Amino acid sequence: MCNVRKYIFAILICLPALVSGQDGTNSKVVATLPFRMYDRYLIIPATVTTSIDTLHFIFDTGAEITTMNQETAKTLKLESTDVAGMSGTDDVVIRVPTSTISLLYLSKTRIPFVKVYLENLKEFRNSSIPIDGIIGVDLLKTFIVTIDYEHQQLLLYRAGKTPPEVKGKRMPLSINFKTPAIEAMIELPDGKTIANRFHFISGGEYGILFNWPFVEKYHLNTTLPIINTDKVQDLFKVLTYTNITIPFLAMGAYRVEQVPASYSPDVDDAGSMTEVAGSIGFFVWKQFRTITINYNEKELFLEK
Repeated sequence: MCNVRKYIFAILICLPALVSGQDGTNSKVVATLPFRMYDRYLIIPATVTTSIDTLHFIFDTGAEITTMNQETAKTLKLESTDVAGMSGTDDVVIRVPTSTISLLYLSKTRIPFVKVYLENLKEFRNSSIPIDGIIGVDLLKTFIVTIDYEHQQLLLYRAGKTPPEVKGKRMPLSINFKTPAIEAMIELPDGKTIANRFHFISGGEYGILFNWPFVEKYHLNTTLPIINTDKVQDLFKVLTYTNITIPFLAMGAYRVEQVPASYSPDVDDAGSMTEVAGSIGFFVWKQFRTITINYNEKELFLEK
């Protein structure tokens, strides 16, 4: 009888720990990745099993697939296993070779079997930091990610419930195709406000990049004063962007004033089920101390 009592007592003592371990919450940071800024991009270090050299990946929440520089793939002796399509402008699809990294190491943790699309990545040819690839959703699916702009580091937690020590105010997150999206509201010069869904893009060089159907629907091309235009080389052609300013952008409890914005008739990053106004980019996100993305639980935390 005494032994039974001891056994029951031991279970009761351990029960809180067992419950805590099963509720999906993991407060331990499994990896801290220092990042460097190149233009508006966050560059994180990584390694693979076939090389001891450090690779440099852009972390961009808008990257639905992971890409790798073709020259890097050759150096790593990665074999092309397939040919797959990746989207260009609008409905244009480019067929590129693909390969698989058996283990992608990120400091003290790793992502197994990462499919990479092999590209030229010529737009980063003259960058001060050698760019070996771009990763986004593959990282978000595997970990809860905190972007710490103040200390220039990414904190990775295991997927599950958001750790209680994560700072900032919570916003619901939705997934459009594979890209994270949030609800936000803009104000026009006449005081009119429009609420809609926007993609959360950590690497965009803009404040807001509007989709053309949204611009036409709300007549932004005639109601907002034009500042200037830019011509930018895309995958297949040169796109002309018209630059404007939005009086304010509201996201949950936060408000950002005088947000630079752009639009182009060639840009329509459409929604799968509901309308998507466009994308919110780096100019907005850099104004926060930390941003935590729990992709699987559909939560975003913003800390000013």
